[in-house]
Amino acid sequence: MQVRPLLLIGLLAIVLLGCEGAITPTEIPAVPLPPAAAFAMPTIQTSAQQRVPPQIIGGAPALPTQIPTILPKNSSPALTPSPAASVTPVIVRAPSHDLAALNEYQRGIAYTALDSGDYQTARSDRSLDLLFADGANYISLLVTWYQRDWRSKDIRRATNTPSDADLAHVINYAHAHRVHVLLKPQVDLTDDPDHWRGEINFSTEAEWEAWFKSYREFILYYARLAQKNGVEEYAVGTELVSASTHTAAWREMIRAVRGEYTGLLTYAANHSGEELRVEFWDDLDFIGVNNFYHLTNFRDPTIEQLLIGWQAPLQQLTRLHERYPNQPIIFTEVGYPSLDRANVWPWNWYRSGGVDVGEQADLYEALFRTWWKRPELPWFRGLFVWDWLADPDQGGLGDSDYTPHNKPAEKILKAYFSDSPAAGTHNEPKKRRGGSELP
Repeated sequence: MQVRPLLLIGLLAIVLLGCEGAITPTEIPAVPLPPAAAFAMPTIQTSAQQRVPPQIIGGAPALPTQIPTILPKNSSPALTPSPAASVTPVIVRAPSHDLAALNEYQRGIAYTALDSGDYQTARSDRSLDLLFADGANYISLLVTWYQRDWRSKDIRRATNTPSDADLAHVINYAHAHRVHVLLKPQVDLTDDPDHWRGEINFSTEAEWEAWFKSYREFILYYARLAQKNGVEEYAVGTELVSASTHTAAWREMIRAVRGEYTGLLTYAANHSGEELRVEFWDDLDFIGVNNFYHLTNFRDPTIEQLLIGWQAPLQQLTRLHERYPNQPIIFTEVGYPSLDRANVWPWNWYRSGGVDVGEQADLYEALFRTWWKRPELPWFRGLFVWDWLADPDQGGLGDSDYTPHNKPAEKILKAYFSDSPAAGTHNEPKKRRGGSELP
């Protein structure tokens, strides 16, 4: 996701400089305000903690990668499997529109690659083996096409877009291990650093019709691929905040997708309020939320403070469920970088700072304690942790990215995914001012 700086950041910095232990101007990340503030920020008063400014962004993490080159419109996807990896074929069955499948908790992890071909390598297979060992019964599989800017009406594959063979390989590998798949296409921008996909917008109905025509071709293409490969779940869109207000166009497209695909459908809405504004949830089988809510205004919050911070989003999503009681809610993305103050800016994938695997672990613990298998929340049916790369060597105690691999957060994830007695017994790392010790 590409973002633009806050216009009032200088004024905010001046106010903060008057506070002991406040963040300096160089520490404040440049992030925009969301399209609308969907919930009130929780305020926890304590002199023992250092407050940081609440800021919300209208987007979720994007994979940092080189700017891709959009391919010619008539280019064909690569269909020849790579000789670097092979997988035993499985019997492909048509996806089933069985709502009872949503009764099983989705213990999901978002599986991502940085470049075309990555999904078909032996390293990717090894990375998936490690992912499966953590107890996942679902993966979400990301595939991205691009448009040049927020006003472009031409959506195409790019040089880093996974090929059809790449996707088929991962789907087949997951199914061979009895793991289900959510195929999740998304659109990004290549030449527009001031906007992100949620801001795609047009002035006239004719322009919107042209964009939806291109988008519909993109979504139907992968609906057919999902059907051909027996994918269990399919997302018809991801975080298209402005575009998702055109309800009639989405309802028509969903009907078209159901004509090509027989599995379960969702849409992955952004956490910044889009999830409340979408009006076509009743045309889908479950509500998808890319969940990167701001939780506290403090450095190094305790787990108890994180649990308090979850109460506003919990109430917000409860109200959403009450409006659509027939559609369960699943977090199609949720995760945290292993960075100091990740609880304040969980969406901010480009922010740098001190590595803090302890805070990431605390955030995982608070996430699961708030949501996981609570009898009073029967409408919540699981989540997809963001994210896990096609690289078995990712992560580690010196890594600041979102992956939980080889970090304390992975032990927490595995405990909850396996319903281990160790779940819920995470001890908070001892913390010191300005950072945290590695456990």
